[in-house]
Formats: sequence, structure tokens, C-alpha cells
Amino acid sequence: MKAETYRDVIEWTQHLHGELATRLETGAVDARTSERLRLLLEYLAEHERRMQEMVQRFEEKADIKILDSWLYDHFTDNPRIRALDAGKSFAGMSYEEISAMVFDMHNDALELYRYLAGRAETADGRELMQELLAMEEHETLRLAEQAQRAQEM
Repeated sequence: MKAETYRDVIEWTQHLHGELATRLETGAVDARTSERLRLLLEYLAEHERRMQEMVQRFEEKADIKILDSWLYDHFTDNPRIRALDAGKSFAGMSYEEISAMVFDMHNDALELYRYLAGRAETADGRELMQELLAMEEHETLRLAEQAQRAQEM
């Protein structure tokens, strides 16, 4: 995907969380998934859906002038995103594999927000990226804590 505006970045993030939730949900109902991992996948999927909704609220609240502002930087090909879009299933994966894939994708979003916040041409664009970065950092940390608790059970 090529991001040309802040709206594109937000929509990419919504898609990332939504697609990740769908893949997690699919893995949770697969017959190969153990009960323990099914519960983890369901929790992660629910959390991703909430994050998708949070990002959508950013888009609904943001000033249209900021959302439609052009970015001078574009997404580059990202093999993780291609793997997600290719329909990679979480079914049959271990806790470690699931965690690695989920947190790699969250790290992609975090890196993008940091990069765009640092390169923003306007204070409003920088503020939007910093707000999204703070939300993503907080929710990723919360997700990591809950996933770790699930592993310890």
C-alpha cells in the first residue's frame, strides 16, 4: 500500500488491526488449535478489534485538513504486511510464533508513526502521529502484558 496522506496512514493502521483480528479469529476456531492457544487467540483478536475501533475514532475526530494533508514519504514494500495479506493463519502456531508475528506487526506501526512524527511538515501532522504513537505504544504494552500472563497460566 502506498500512503500519500495522513488519512491513508490511519486507514492502513485500521486495516492492519482488522486483518490481524480476522486471522487470529480464524486460528482460534481451527481444529488444530489447543484450548490454551484458542483462548490466547480469542483475546488477541478481541484486542485487535478494539484497537481498530480506536484508530477509526482518531480518523473521525481529526481535522479534515490534517487528514488530507500530503505526506512526502511513502510506504516501502513490507514483507510482513504481504505475509498478513497473503492469509497466513495462526492455526497450529506456538505461543512464541503467534507473539512474534503479532508484535512484529505492531512494531511496524510504531516505527511508521515515529518516523512520520519526526518528518511531519506541520505541528498538527506531528501531533496526530504522536497521538497515534502514544495509543499504539500503550495498547501494545497492554497486549504484551496480557499475553505474558496467558503464557504463564
